[in-house]
Amino acid sequence: MKLLVQGDDFGFTRAVTLGIVDSIDKGILRNTGLFMNMPSTEFAVSFIKDRPHACFGIDFNIVSGCPVCNPNEVPSLVDDKGEFIRSGERVKDSRFISEEGRREMFPYNEMYREIRAQYDKYVELVGCKPGYLHGHSLLHEHYTEAIIQVSKETGVPYSQIIRDEYNFGGLIKITPEMFKVGNIKKEFNPVNQLNKNATKDILDNSEMLLASEYVMIGGHPGYIDDELLSLTTLSLERCKDAAMCMSPEIKKWIDDNEIELITYYDLYERD
Repeated sequence: MKLLVQGDDFGFTRAVTLGIVDSIDKGILRNTGLFMNMPSTEFAVSFIKDRPHACFGIDFNIVSGCPVCNPNEVPSLVDDKGEFIRSGERVKDSRFISEEGRREMFPYNEMYREIRAQYDKYVELVGCKPGYLHGHSLLHEHYTEAIIQVSKETGVPYSQIIRDEYNFGGLIKITPEMFKVGNIKKEFNPVNQLNKNATKDILDNSEMLLASEYVMIGGHPGYIDDELLSLTTLSLERCKDAAMCMSPEIKKWIDDNEIELITYYDLYERD
């Protein structure tokens, strides 16, 4: 079995960044997507060059912080402070329940402009192309279409498409359709987060996972700081995901079953 372990939100905050770095250095994490618009982005970039065994991509963020573009260029995406409208507010908008409404809320020209700006900033800061492109939080029609367009322009794969090409298995089969329903709630119960046991989930489903040639395990490893608590309700479980990445039991499971850890770079030919 070939196992792709992906941890999202690199650069979200300093604590999240350090948790992801530990999950790479001390654990099994090999793929992580960088937020290009946060105060800790450049702090996160400082860790990239010394970790050639990991694949660093982009998580396109349009729901937290300020845009890379001038806010005047993406007026539908920001509030009166020039900051992205949070996902929890987006899903409360009555327009979000229909495709027509979502396309109105997130105009394609604005989505493409910001996503391309985030891509260009990655190349500027890191000095090379990202390893993959990935969506964050709310996957909707114009968002997905803009990512696919940037993928076509740059030759960098969109994570969902390339995993579909290889028929990846996993604990949950993620599809774009899952994000199109009108009752999405961007709220996370703190008790459920504290009770999360990603290590147990993997080991309990070992037989099912081992039946697939390619498997993806995703999550949000990281540590917690006050900045994170002010930005998202997906907070406490990040420590649980980091613990899974660094778990001796998971490392033993990988060794015992001769599982190969892979990155997105193993799935396509780079320029």
